[in-house]
Amino acid sequence: MNNLGVFDATTVQPSQGGGKHPIGMFPFTITNTDIGSTKDGKNGLFSVEFTSPAGVIINNYNLWHSNPQAVEIARKELSAVCHAVGIFKVNMDNKGRELVGGKGAMKVNWQKGQEPSAEKPEGGYVEVEKVFDANGNEPGKVPTQASPQAQNFQQQSPPNNAAPMQAQPGGGWGAPAAPQQQAPQPQQVQPQPQGWAPQGGGVTPAAPWGQR
Repeated sequence: MNNLGVFDATTVQPSQGGGKHPIGMFPFTITNTDIGSTKDGKNGLFSVEFTSPAGVIINNYNLWHSNPQAVEIARKELSAVCHAVGIFKVNMDNKGRELVGGKGAMKVNWQKGQEPSAEKPEGGYVEVEKVFDANGNEPGKVPTQASPQAQNFQQQSPPNNAAPMQAQPGGGWGAPAAPQQQAPQPQQVQPQPQGWAPQGGGVTPAAPWGQR
């Protein structure tokens, strides 16, 4: 598969709509990307592997599909991922390897119709419902105050009962620090306000799947 082109997230408005992974909010690192076809061989998929302290989940994006609406949704969802990790140009001829190593946060939830039920209390398939940047901000939206996702970050305990990751001041995720005792100060120092403001989608050429 050659000449698949470059996906340019700067020209697509971010928007978001399997695998088995605990539901909740988790920090993630993109650990793999790939290109494949659907089971019927008529359409193409771009796959992104998200790894968190609780496990691995893969999301597929229908970038090459006979249904234009499916392609539009996939392009917007992939744009959201690109904006979250700050990597905007993705070369599909390289299977999107530019995204590997990108970091952010994700909300994992049940796929529609896969919620736990009396017949299947453990539930079914889950998906990456939304992604956020490392500060917990939703991609494509300028934060006006501290992000609720960063303030209320919660997740399932990772393997081996390791301490849950938490949002850290200044952005990023890490283990919670132990409280430290402060020596008496001769005078009070007024805290200085801190904050940041981010700077404010691409043509994916047709692929050979399903062409005659």
